[in-house]
Amino acid sequence: MYWGYLINFVKDSIREIFQILLLIFFMVIPSIFDFEGIIKTLLIGEHITLENIKYYYLMSAGNLVMGCLLAALVLFRFIRVSNKSTIFNSGNLYHDKPYMWYWFSSKILGYKKCNLVLVPIYIQYKLIINDTFEEYPFNEADFPTKNCHVDVRRELTSQGTPLNEINLIIQDTYPITDNQIPVEKKSNNTILIMRDREYIGERIHCEELINIVVEEVRRLNDNITLNIFSTTNPKNTYEIVKKAICIGNRGNIGSVNVFQQDNKGIRAFAPKSHKVI
Repeated sequence: MYWGYLINFVKDSIREIFQILLLIFFMVIPSIFDFEGIIKTLLIGEHITLENIKYYYLMSAGNLVMGCLLAALVLFRFIRVSNKSTIFNSGNLYHDKPYMWYWFSSKILGYKKCNLVLVPIYIQYKLIINDTFEEYPFNEADFPTKNCHVDVRRELTSQGTPLNEINLIIQDTYPITDNQIPVEKKSNNTILIMRDREYIGERIHCEELINIVVEEVRRLNDNITLNIFSTTNPKNTYEIVKKAICIGNRGNIGSVNVFQQDNKGIRAFAPKSHKVI
C-alpha cells in the first residue's frame, strides 16, 4: 500500500519534483565548481571599482550564498512565472497528497490555480478554508446546474449524547448508509441531508442542496463540533465550505472534523477524522 501511494505521488507530482531538483541543482553549482575560487582568481591584481565591486561581494559571501541567489533567480524568473498560469493537479490521477505539499506548491512554486476534482474531500476543505490557492476553476460542463429535491432528516436527542457535537451527513453524488458511519459516532445527534438523483454517481451543481446545508449549519448551537460525512462533488463542496464554514467570527462553529470515505468494500468512512478547523 505504501509503495502504491508513493508511486502515485511521484506520477502526480513529477513537474513539482523536477522543479525542486532544478532548484537544488542551481543551489549546489557554485560549490561544485567553486565559484568563490574562480572569482578570486579572476580578480587577482584588480582594484575595486564600481564595475567589479559586486564580484567582490559575491566572493566574500561564499559559494552557499551564491547558490541561494542563483536558485532564487531561477525560482522567481522562470519557475513561478511558468506555474502562474498552470493549473495544479492535472491528469486522471487521485491527487492524494499532504496538505503541506499543496501549500508549498502554491506559496513557493507559485501555482495560482488548483483543480479539486479527484482530491480527497478533507484536503478540499483545507484548501478552500485556508485560501491556499487564488482560484479553484471548474469545468461547468462537468457539473451542470440543475434543480433538485432535497430532504432533511434530523435525529436529535439529549439523552446520552454530547450536546456540543453533531454529525452532518450530506448525500449528494452517492448515498450514505448507516453501516458506513464509524461505530463511535453513530450515537451522536445527526442531521441527514439527501439530494435526489437520477442515478448513483450523478454530479450536478445543486443550489438547493447548498442553501439547505448552509441553513442547517447556521441553526446549530454556538461553539459546536461538526463531524462531516459527505459525498458532495467538488463544485458543491466549494460553495458549501465558502458559504457555511468560511464565515470567520460570524460563525457558530467551534471545530470541523471531516471523515474520509474509503474507496473499497462498503466504502465506509474512516474512524479517524481530519480536523480542518
